Amino acid sequence: MKTFPLNSRAKTTALKQPKELFAYARDGDGNFVYDEEKVREEHMSYYYLPDATINGNVDLGAGYQNFKKIPEEENLGDFAAFLTAIMKYEQVSNTKVKTDIITFRGLMTKLLTLPYNLKDPIDLNVVAFDGQLFIKADDQIELNRRKLQNEQHQNDKKKEEFQRKCEFSGYKFETIATLPKPWADSSRSMIQKRSKKVVTNYEQYMSVVRTGIGKVKVLLAGEVDCLWDYIPEDGKDILPHYAELKTSRVLEHPGQIINFEKKLFKTWAQSFLLGIRKVVYGFRDDNLILRTVEVYSTEEIPLLLKNDPFTEEKQKIVPMNALKWYGAVLEWLTTEIPSEDVGAWRLSYDPGSRSFSLSEIMDGKRVRDDIISPEFREWRASLNQKTEN
Repeated sequence: MKTFPLNSRAKTTALKQPKELFAYARDGDGNFVYDEEKVREEHMSYYYLPDATINGNVDLGAGYQNFKKIPEEENLGDFAAFLTAIMKYEQVSNTKVKTDIITFRGLMTKLLTLPYNLKDPIDLNVVAFDGQLFIKADDQIELNRRKLQNEQHQNDKKKEEFQRKCEFSGYKFETIATLPKPWADSSRSMIQKRSKKVVTNYEQYMSVVRTGIGKVKVLLAGEVDCLWDYIPEDGKDILPHYAELKTSRVLEHPGQIINFEKKLFKTWAQSFLLGIRKVVYGFRDDNLILRTVEVYSTEEIPLLLKNDPFTEEKQKIVPMNALKWYGAVLEWLTTEIPSEDVGAWRLSYDPGSRSFSLSEIMDGKRVRDDIISPEFREWRASLNQKTEN
């Protein structure tokens, strides 16, 4: 086992501007779509939430009983689908994506926010394949953790039900705040009936971007909630047009503001990593009624956190400090794990001992087979053979 001090910081945080390479989607039945034209035409949402709607006492709890929720085990992040999307992109370009790390945006968000989120454990599996590191959550550990949390919540049925409704309210907000087509192409009926639409979390639009920090290049897949405005004519530089949608309780006293800022920091990390520049927060009361909506610029959030008058200076969240940690961790990973296609590693953070470590997994073959699909393995072998010839 190798440990990495939590006070480690990279000397430089030179960032590579995120660039979307392609997108794929999951439809309402849980099937994945890889044809980019269909992905953008049929699975992209457009933000549209006029003041009249916000002022109409929208109930973000309405329709809860009909929530079409994907089972937990199917919503952990389908890594095989991500690899299939990469494979289809490489088949068109006839070249391997140039990157050091391939993973989901959500996992990198956990690493980036760790300096200010020391209570939550992290368990990630890492394998080296074809000269690149592939990082995936350990699904069984994650499922066991969620099961334990659910069992603990069962002691308070009322609290458990309210938490589930709060989770639903986030998806409800996305439903009433977006359209499947641009406003100009949407019928009056489509716009007005959004509040009655069945809410589902099966559907996902996944953007895959190439980014990085320092010398480490990263390929990230992350869910995008909607377009803020429009698709640019060339269709290439689309990242500035995306928006992230979130919900939170209305803020009424300083303690709530401090908690919200922790949430806002995580939202900043999610958006920053993927290159999303707009964040829209819907604020609801305890009855899940939408009270107000605020729009934040991703690049301005660090300044908001810095100028917070309710938090002592030593307790303030400093995103640049988190970025220096993130850069140091990625550099450490790419240095410590051999690039040869052997073995598997567990990257862990234990909140009890506050230790961040990397250890080789004994049953490495099982983990490697879980992360690298046979289809992707065969594709890379054929691609490398073409390159050699």
